[in-house]
Amino acid sequence: MSARFIVGFVLVALVILGGAIGAYFYLIREPSLSKVVVVVNPIPRETVEAEAVELERFLESKLGVDVEIYFPTSVAAIVEALRYGHAHVALGIGSLPAALALHVANVEMPLVEVREVIIDGRSEHAPYYYSYWIVLKDSPYTSLEQLRGKKACFPSELSTSGYIFPMYRLVQLGLLKSPVDPKQFFGEVVFAGGYAQCWEALKRGSVDVTVMAGDVPYKLYWEAMNNSRVLEKQGPVPSHVVLISKNLPEELKRKVIEALKELNNRPDLMRKFVSAIFVRLEERSIDEHLGPLMEALEKTGLKEKYLGGK
Repeated sequence: MSARFIVGFVLVALVILGGAIGAYFYLIREPSLSKVVVVVNPIPRETVEAEAVELERFLESKLGVDVEIYFPTSVAAIVEALRYGHAHVALGIGSLPAALALHVANVEMPLVEVREVIIDGRSEHAPYYYSYWIVLKDSPYTSLEQLRGKKACFPSELSTSGYIFPMYRLVQLGLLKSPVDPKQFFGEVVFAGGYAQCWEALKRGSVDVTVMAGDVPYKLYWEAMNNSRVLEKQGPVPSHVVLISKNLPEELKRKVIEALKELNNRPDLMRKFVSAIFVRLEERSIDEHLGPLMEALEKTGLKEKYLGGK
């Protein structure tokens, strides 16, 4: 028996054993699923303590079981909580971590968020939005192609609207090839940490071009768009979603979905936990909602980087 075969056999055995142990401890921890854990986007619990209690009590009255609102320290913690059974429901999870969770965790996506966004200068209620490549009004550049070798600012390398979709637009225009690297086109690339920071960098003249999205605060959107020119538009970028563990009993799962739909009547409460521009939750298929994101990840060659190539 070759050494390679023995090593391969041991690795497979360890994977199987690890899965069995994980399942065993999961069953011990939640033998009757008498408690439903709801995870929300990272936010300090102390800032919404009263609302957290109100949401827990509302869900408990509808589900007939104990409900705990879990406040993670990062988006990655949301995915891990779903993956290892520490959470059963995720509210307001972004499209990129949602796509990852759907790949690595035993979850489904029953609902998506309709939000009050700005699309081409108009306020609309939609489960998607767009982002825009912008330059200052007095900029000499009239196309992205003219910005080769120039300075660009992105809010984050993990931003769907601020990085993944803008990279996809460069691929569509033939300015970048897969797998994308913005440094292959721009002379300098800055990840500033947010749209506001990138807009400030553009105003100061520290960069030549940046991206603005239709789901940012109105004040920021209009300040940026009224003082800039749009070179390109990309999207539709999918909004946040609700994920539910497939391990929940079907009847309990149905109750969760119906309870969340009832919360459409409480936008004040949902804007605390989901997003400040929440309008309602509605049903939408994974292909319809996340399809544009998956296409962008495929065409840019970023799928392996963000989803592990699955």
